Amino acid sequence: MDVTIVINAVAAAVSVLTVGVSAFFALRQLRLSQSANHTLVAIELLTRDRMSDTFLESQQYVLSELAAAGPTDVPVSELPPEARKHVNRIALYYNGLGQMLAFKVIDPALLLGTGGYRAREAWAVLEPYILAERVVRGVSYLSNFEHLVVLATETPWPVAVRKLGLRRFDRYPADLGLVAGSSGVAGVAGSGDATG
Repeated sequence: MDVTIVINAVAAAVSVLTVGVSAFFALRQLRLSQSANHTLVAIELLTRDRMSDTFLESQQYVLSELAAAGPTDVPVSELPPEARKHVNRIALYYNGLGQMLAFKVIDPALLLGTGGYRAREAWAVLEPYILAERVVRGVSYLSNFEHLVVLATETPWPVAVRKLGLRRFDRYPADLGLVAGSSGVAGVAGSGDATG
């Protein structure tokens, strides 16, 4: 066998391998940047919408007033306009979070840790209305909301805290190191505290 043929074959194999490795890392980098973009969108949804006055008013209405406003066995679409507005705002918000989970756009720990409890509370109130609406629209109505709640139920916050490795104080009231002198009372700044 000719030496130049062997050298050319090795060079071709190395070139193919190099292109393959480069393509692998380029695709991996693309996925990571897409994931980072999705995370930013999720954080925006979690903070902006959930902290708005309109969302908080709707949440208060759904959790405290909806059941007393009328029968609970009616579809969402048959609720009075004011009630339907609040229900849709809350249900669609949690449905959107559930979509992010279903499409694996964001780490479940982030969503479940920040919204799992409230999603379960909202589902507990809205379930009869949603099930009645599914009779009209079909079983996929707000299915992502239900997916979020199922995952939140399977991984309650205390379990999520352990999985995340969040730290806690050994005793309460917490010793925050803010005490000047020897009083030992947390949160009391001494007169010599220059940062207070």
